Amino acid sequence: MGDTSGKKGVVFSQVKQIGALTAIPAVLLVGPILGYFVGNWIDRKFQLYPWFTVFFVFAGFFAAGREIFRLLKQVLKEDEAKK
Repeated sequence: MGDTSGKKGVVFSQVKQIGALTAIPAVLLVGPILGYFVGNWIDRKFQLYPWFTVFFVFAGFFAAGREIFRLLKQVLKEDEAKK
C-alpha cells in the first residue's frame, strides 16, 4: 500500500484554489449591488438622489476589485509554495 496522504494534500489544495477562484463572480456582484442598496437608502432618506447611490456603487466596485486582487494573490502564493 502506498502513502496517499500526499495525494490528499494535493487534492485539498486544488479544491481550496478552485473554491477561492469561484468566489470571484460572487464578489463582483455583491459589492456593487450592496453599494447600490446602501446608497439608494441614504439618497431616499436625505433626498440627494443620485449622489450617494453612484458613490456607493463605485465604492462597491473598488472593494470588489481589492478583494479579487487579495484572493488572486493568496492563490498564487499558495501555488508558489507548493512548487
